[in-house]
Amino acid sequence: MSYEVEAEGYKGPIGLLLSLITSQKVDLWELSVSGLVDDYLNELERMRVLDLEIATEFLVVASTLLELKCRRLFPSQYSGDLDEDFAFFEERDLLLARLLEIKTYRDVSGVFLELIDKAAKSLPHAGMLDEPYASMMPDLLLGITPERLANSLARFAIPELGDFVDTSHLPEHPVSISQVARDLVLKLIDIRQCSFETLMVQASTRFEVVVGFLAVLELYRQARILINQENSLGEIVIEWIAEEFSTDELDEFLENSGFHLAE
Repeated sequence: MSYEVEAEGYKGPIGLLLSLITSQKVDLWELSVSGLVDDYLNELERMRVLDLEIATEFLVVASTLLELKCRRLFPSQYSGDLDEDFAFFEERDLLLARLLEIKTYRDVSGVFLELIDKAAKSLPHAGMLDEPYASMMPDLLLGITPERLANSLARFAIPELGDFVDTSHLPEHPVSISQVARDLVLKLIDIRQCSFETLMVQASTRFEVVVGFLAVLELYRQARILINQENSLGEIVIEWIAEEFSTDELDEFLENSGFHLAE
């Protein structure tokens, strides 16, 4: 489902609005981005549960509209109709690439849901084989004698050591979730800006990396950091923008975020 907008010169899905702007069927100057944002915030207040798909689509389109308006409002360092045409095509291609990326992830999630639904309707065959396959089954007792059965029973009667359990994948020392989150926050406050890879360079297990990533998401949700990623699967750059934590504030953050409860 797409978020519906109603503005001067256009009424319909917000994703289609962006496509019409790039094809010059809707004038960008007739649209009020601030009005779209106000209507969207009012719509969020009416929602009982936030729809991440609608929120993501709106944020991408709104940010792209702002970028398009800014590029056309501020004078370019180049002049001439040819340069303007190249700039427009660049904006259009970037916009289409972003919309295509969103559509790809959305369609893939739909395929997964369809596969899950189909798998839920599959039932195993619990009965015996039907003919002619039943008569093709080999005799499972062929060659089995009382002596072989007795020897097998004797082997099982001898006590053996228990099965070997491989624990090499487990950390040698227990990992404290709250301590990992605490160290990450203190390091980020000290450095102020770095990549996520640099932030977790001392992590010795995948578990610590997961905890660190969850802590980063929680800090971003609380508007204490900025996260920037230039391209898909690219380097994640994190910047601390809030005031420094006091000891009590840090403990409160860990407790409210559930890191203490997960120990």
